[in-house]
Amino acid sequence: MDIYKVNLTRLESDIFSLLCMKAGEKLSQRETAKILKVSPTAVSNSMKKLKDINLIKIEKTKTINFISFNRDHQRAIELKRVENLKNIHLSGLSDYLEKELAGSTIILFGSYSLGEDIINSDIDIATIGRKDKSLQLEVYERKLNRKINVNFYDSWKKINRHLKNNILNGIVLHGSVEL
Repeated sequence: MDIYKVNLTRLESDIFSLLCMKAGEKLSQRETAKILKVSPTAVSNSMKKLKDINLIKIEKTKTINFISFNRDHQRAIELKRVENLKNIHLSGLSDYLEKELAGSTIILFGSYSLGEDIINSDIDIATIGRKDKSLQLEVYERKLNRKINVNFYDSWKKINRHLKNNILNGIVLHGSVEL
């Protein structure tokens, strides 16, 4: 198997990305098709493979098929984690934070960094080695469809042990961690 080749079609990837953004919500097949600007039949055909590899759940009623992100499968959560990190970079948030908070360590942590977030979860970011600074995050909150919380800490020494552990289990966006 060639690991550099994409295993999903573009539509399958788009459906998965949409369900990652709307994790915790059920979308109808028709609603999904409308959002992605494709036919419901195309969505139906793509759903089969996504269900077979346990990335989505399908709930059938008499007239409507509902699909949702499969939060019960570890591989789906791992791929959602990758999707979340991709969205942080593609939205421009990572570059904005690096520019505005130059010289500090910037870490994405919490449920969003673990791929365990749902639609009403926020994005938690820790900034180590920097004083409070006013940031204009509204544009990125709209792009990512999430509230963004940036927490400022002068040094690792001033952070509670449990919070420090949570932050260290996150993803370093810029800078490095020195203990």
